[in-house]
Amino acid sequence: KQWYQRRVRAGKDAVDCSNVSPGTYDQIICLDGTWPQARRLYQKNPLLQSLPKVMLSSTRKSVYLIHTQPTVHHLSTLESVARAIEEMERLDGLEDKLIAPLKEMVRTQFKYGACAHSTQQEARVIRKQEIKNGEKNLTVAPKICDFNYDTF
Repeated sequence: KQWYQRRVRAGKDAVDCSNVSPGTYDQIICLDGTWPQARRLYQKNPLLQSLPKVMLSSTRKSVYLIHTQPTVHHLSTLESVARAIEEMERLDGLEDKLIAPLKEMVRTQFKYGACAHSTQQEARVIRKQEIKNGEKNLTVAPKICDFNYDTF
């Protein structure tokens, strides 16, 4: 095996995870934090910038519904890494096994009253409509409290 490190981050020179041959890489470096934190860490570290990059092109939706994501296709760090490994190593079903504890945590939180959050993108659309309607208390992150967690 070649010894390379891959980062899960889109970029002009990034290779789609599904186009990486199984066994090519031994490690993935994934910057965990908010998008601004990860961006700053990447920009301030020339070593990270010099590493080859991979990206996910999957349209799978996040199961981390109790957290407000920027868009419906943004994934948590766990989901991103699980998906990248599954795609690069062609290990069907690995992602579902790795994110099973996350799904169970979310399911449990739903049972105790947590609400599914809409995305930031959806919230912007709602806020625009609220402004148009002259409302003063604008929605920050709408919650979907009638979400059926049993079908989750």
